[in-house]
Amino acid sequence: MKRIFLTLRMGLVLSFLFILPIRNTFSQNFFGKAIEHQHDEKCGALHLEKMQEELLGIYGSRDYFEAWMNGKMQEIKRRPAAQFKTQNGPRIIPVVVHVIHNGTAIGEGANIPEAQIQSQIRTLTEDFRRQNPDIGSTPSEFLGVAADAQIEFVLAKQDPRGLPTSGIMRVQGPKSTYSPSDAGLIGQLALWPPDEYLNIWVVPLTSPFIGFASFPISELPGLNFPSNPAETDGVTIDYRYFGEGNNAVSGSRGRTATHEVGHFFGLRHIWGDGDCSVDDFVADTPLQGSPNNSCRLDNPRFSCDRRDMAENYMDYTPDACMNIFTVGQVARMNVVLEFSPRRSSLVNNRATIVPQLVSNDLGFERIINPQDFICTNQITPQIQVFNSGTNPITTTQVEIKNNGVVLETRTFSVNLTTGESTILTFNPITLNPTGSNEFESNILFVNNTIDNNPSNNRITSTPSLQTVVSLPYSYIPADFNTKWVIDNPDGGITWEQRNMNISGVTQNAIMIRHYEYDGAGELDYFISPQLDLSAFPNAQLTFNLAHAPYEANGFGDALMIAVSTDCGNTFDILNPPYNKGRDFLETSAPTLDEFVPVSENQFRREIVNLAKFSDFGNVRIAFISRNGYGNNIYIKDIEILSQETFRYAVRINELVEPKPITNGEHRQETLSITNTGNLPVSGFMFTRRTNNNSPQSFLARGLALPAGGTTNINLPKSTSMGMNSLGYALTAPNFDQNDRDPSTLLRYVVQNTESTRAPWRQNFDNATSIGPWVTVNPENNFEAWDLAALQVGSTGSNVARIDAQQALNSYWLGSPTFDLSISSQASVFFDRASGPVSAGTVFKLLASKDGGVTYQEVYRKTGNEISTVQTGQVNPNSSTDYIRDYVNLTAFAGKGNEKSRLAFVLEGGEETNSTLYLNNVELFLAANEEPVNPGLGNTVIYPNPAREIFNIAFNLETFEMVNIQIFSATGALVQDIDYPNTLNQTYSFSSQLFSKGLFVVKITSRSITETRRLILY
Repeated sequence: MKRIFLTLRMGLVLSFLFILPIRNTFSQNFFGKAIEHQHDEKCGALHLEKMQEELLGIYGSRDYFEAWMNGKMQEIKRRPAAQFKTQNGPRIIPVVVHVIHNGTAIGEGANIPEAQIQSQIRTLTEDFRRQNPDIGSTPSEFLGVAADAQIEFVLAKQDPRGLPTSGIMRVQGPKSTYSPSDAGLIGQLALWPPDEYLNIWVVPLTSPFIGFASFPISELPGLNFPSNPAETDGVTIDYRYFGEGNNAVSGSRGRTATHEVGHFFGLRHIWGDGDCSVDDFVADTPLQGSPNNSCRLDNPRFSCDRRDMAENYMDYTPDACMNIFTVGQVARMNVVLEFSPRRSSLVNNRATIVPQLVSNDLGFERIINPQDFICTNQITPQIQVFNSGTNPITTTQVEIKNNGVVLETRTFSVNLTTGESTILTFNPITLNPTGSNEFESNILFVNNTIDNNPSNNRITSTPSLQTVVSLPYSYIPADFNTKWVIDNPDGGITWEQRNMNISGVTQNAIMIRHYEYDGAGELDYFISPQLDLSAFPNAQLTFNLAHAPYEANGFGDALMIAVSTDCGNTFDILNPPYNKGRDFLETSAPTLDEFVPVSENQFRREIVNLAKFSDFGNVRIAFISRNGYGNNIYIKDIEILSQETFRYAVRINELVEPKPITNGEHRQETLSITNTGNLPVSGFMFTRRTNNNSPQSFLARGLALPAGGTTNINLPKSTSMGMNSLGYALTAPNFDQNDRDPSTLLRYVVQNTESTRAPWRQNFDNATSIGPWVTVNPENNFEAWDLAALQVGSTGSNVARIDAQQALNSYWLGSPTFDLSISSQASVFFDRASGPVSAGTVFKLLASKDGGVTYQEVYRKTGNEISTVQTGQVNPNSSTDYIRDYVNLTAFAGKGNEKSRLAFVLEGGEETNSTLYLNNVELFLAANEEPVNPGLGNTVIYPNPAREIFNIAFNLETFEMVNIQIFSATGALVQDIDYPNTLNQTYSFSSQLFSKGLFVVKITSRSITETRRLILY
C-alpha cells in the first residue's frame, strides 16, 4: 500500500524540488569496498516519474496526472464566461521576499538592495503579462501561440498579522551557502503562510545550483495523506541570479525566477525531461530532444523535425534569449490557480491590499506560559500581545481562565504604537496536576473601550504536566505514551512501539513507518520526560539505530535529536546536536523492500553528549523524524546516562603509501588508522587536500573496525611530479556528530623519476645543491639534508649533512633510481660521522626495487651506535671522525630490478642532537665487504700470480669505456674485450680459459693506458 500512495503522491500531488545542478561521480575504495562521492543531477522530475510508473503502471504515470489536468481544462472551458474567475482581470500574486544573508550590510553580498528586488518583481510581471521589452525577439513562427498569462506580482502590502509591510524580510542565516537539501532549513528561517503569500527565498546557493521551486498540489479526491510541508512551499533563487543589476551577475535578467515560478504554477520543462518521444503536455510547444543551453536566435535547432522553442521560459537558455509563454502553458497555469491548494488562495487576496486598520485593536501574539507542555503546575501566566490598530494603546483589560473558571481579570498599563508588542504577566496560578487543563485568555477592553476587532481577542492552550525522571535512566516499554509522548502535527503515520525478533530474541523497538508514509517533509516527535541535567554536567544519551535507505536517489529520510528548554513546547531544530540524513542514517544497505531489521548487526549504537545543555537544568529530548519517502527507522535500548560512557574516535596514524620519495608509480594513497574509541566503527567522513587543489570529501563504509583495531584505508592517487603536500582529515567516526577535533595528518611527498647509471659514486663534490638526489622532511617540510663545504681535499669538496633536527620528524635523502638488473650482486659503502645523539635517534638505510613505491630496511643504527665521536661535535674535515659502513644489496639485484632506489633516513632525533654527516656513497655491482681499492684513477690485477681466478679492479673518477687485451708470451692476442660504463667495477676471469704461463694484459681507457704482467700457474 505504501508504494501506491507514495508514487501517486509524486505524480499527482507531488511537491518536490526542481533543481538546477550538475552531476559528478567518482568511485572510491575504503576498507576494500567501493563507495561514491556524488553531486545531484540537473532535475529530479524525470527520475521520480519513471520510478512511479515502474511501480504503479498507469496510476503512477504522467498520463494519470495529465488526465486530471486535462479534465480541469475542459471544466473551465464549459463554464459560462461570467463564471471565469481566471479571466476576471489580472490575477495579482502577493510576494514576500526573504533575503537570507550572512550578516553583511544591506547592499553587500547576499543581502541584496531593494532596487534589485524591485527589478525582479518588475521582470516577473513583464514576463507573465508578455510586456517584456524583448517580445520582438520571439520568432515569427511562435507569435501565434505567444500568450499573456494575466498574472502580475506585487510585494505583499500586509503581513500575516494584517499590518502594513514592504514585503521584504531580511534574516541572517546560520550557513554561508545553502543547497536544495536545505529547503526545510530555509523555510524554518523565514516563512509566511504559503496559502497567502508566494514565498521567495533569496540565498547564497551552493554552486552549481541557481534555483529551485516546489510543484503545485492537486485537490484530487481519495488521496488521504497530508499535503507537502508548508515550510518548503515556494521558490528559492541564488542572489546572484535574482533580478538584474546591483549584486546580480552581468548576464542575469531575472529569468531564473520566471522559470522557477513557472514550475511553481505547474509548468514542466519544455523538452519534457526526455527526448522527442516525451512531451511536456502542452500542445502548442514543439517536441524537443533536449534542453538548449545557448541562444538560438540566429542558429535555430530542429531537434524533433520542428524548430525548438528555445525562447520559452521553461527551457535552459540564457536569460537574454527567453521571452515567451504559450497559450497552452497559460491554460495549465489557469488550472493550478483555479484548483490547486496554496495556489488558488494566492490570487487577489488580502496581502495584495494595503490594510485598513481600525482605531483600537489589541491582538494576541502567543501564549508564553502555560503552553501545552508544562514541567510544573505552579505557573506564572505570560501572554504576548501586539497593537494592530492605528491608535496608541495605553491600557487594556485581560482575563485568564482554566476549564471555564475565571482565575484573574487584570488591567494593564501599556505603551504600544502600531505593530509593537509586549508581554502581559499575571499572578501565579496552580493548574491541575492530573486530568485536563483548558487555559484561555480574552481581551475585554482596550483604551477603556470595546476592541474594534474582536477576531484576535481570544487565545487558548491545553497544559499537561510532564513526567520527570532521574539519571541514569533506561527506557522500558511501559514508558511509551506515558513518560514519553508523541507529537504528530499532521495526524498521519507517526512513532509506534512494537516487539521484534532480533537475532533470535524478542526485543522492544520504537519505529516510524516511513516506507508507508507519504507526507514528504513531515516531522514527528518522540519526546522524553523531563531531565534535570544540572547535577550531571557530562550526561549522555545513547540508543541503537537501524535504517536502510530506500534504494533510489531523491528518497532520503532524516532523524534529528533536539533539546527543549521550555518543557518540550519548542525544540531547536536549526542547530540540533544530532541531525542525520540519508547517508549518515544508514546502518544497512539500501533496499527497494520495506526494511525490517532481524539482526543486531543491522543496528548501530548512537551517542549524543549532553554536556552543553547542563546549564539549562531541566530539559527534554525529542527524537524527530523527517519523512523523505524513504524507509522505516527503528530505535531501541534508549538510555540517558549520568556521564559520558561511550566514545567514537579514530586516529590517522601515518601515510603508508606513497613513501616520502617515490617515482609516482604507486596506484593509490594508503593511510593507517586506529580505532581509539570504545565502540566498533564501520564508517566515517574523510577529506583530502592535495597541494593547493580544492579539498575532496569522501564517505567511507566498511566492515566494523573493533575498538583498538588498526586497518588501512585506500584512496586514488593524487600526487604529481615534484613536491606534494597531502593533507588528510578524518571526522564523524561512525557518523558520530558530537563535537570533537578531527584527526588530521599532513605529509610531504617528493615524486621524482630522475635516474642514474649503475654503478655510481656520490661524493656531493662540485655541487651547489643536493641534486640529482632528493631530500624531504615528510612531516613539516622543514629543511632536510643539505651540503656543507669541506676545508680539505680539492676545491668544491662537499659533504651531506642533517643539522637542525626536530622531535617527531624524519629527514629523507633519496638517490635517483638505477638499474640493478644488470648484475646478480650489489652493495653500497658510505662514510658517516656524528657526535652524541639522543637514545631514540635512528639512522637507517632503505632499499627499493620499484622506484620508491615500497622500501625495505637494510641497515639501522640507533642512539650511541650512530655516534662516531663520543664528546663534542664532529669535525667533518677529519677523516678519522668518519666510519665507513657496508650494506649488501644483492637481494635487490638481478632480473626485474630496473628501478632500484636507496634512501637514507634520520628519525627520532631531538634538537640537542649533533650534526650527522654523510659522504662518499658508492654503489658496487658486487657484494665484497672488503673490495680491493686500486686508488682513484687506477686499476689493479689480483691475485697475481693467479691459479683459478684473477680479477681486474677499477676505480675511475667517471664512467669510461675500458678495453682489456690479454697477450700470450708469444705475442698472440688471446682475449680482447670492451667494458663500457666502467667506474668501480671488478672484472673476474677464469684461468681455465688460458694456458699456464706468462701473459701481458693491456688496459686502455680515456684516462688509463697500462700494460701489466700476469702469471697463471
